[in-house]
Amino acid sequence: MMHPITKIIAVVIISMVSGAAMGADPQSPYCDIILDHFTPCLPYILQGEVNPAKVCCDGVLGLTQYTNAKGGQQDICDCVKAAAILMGAPVDNFSKISSLPKTCGLSVTLPPISSGTDCSQVK
Repeated sequence: MMHPITKIIAVVIISMVSGAAMGADPQSPYCDIILDHFTPCLPYILQGEVNPAKVCCDGVLGLTQYTNAKGGQQDICDCVKAAAILMGAPVDNFSKISSLPKTCGLSVTLPPISSGTDCSQVK
């Protein structure tokens, strides 16, 4: 179960980042959709849960339609890094995102997330 503070943080992040990609290609994911898929993963990503919850893995699976779309990986990277900055959290705290597919047993590829990641170079 998600901690109440995690829910509040998630709602704030979604509200602040929502619409950031509104001018993007209609097939690219918008930040609100990306963050909505990752919200159930916050306890795993940020709070040290050993394994992601099933609802988290379902969210990662839901991103499949975007991960292969042109610019999708870059959009995911940009959105997660922007959310980290808006939260005031170190971007490196979100590095577990790229391991989620493997941890969930999925064949989805997510971009690496770190302070050294140049999202414009993510393909």
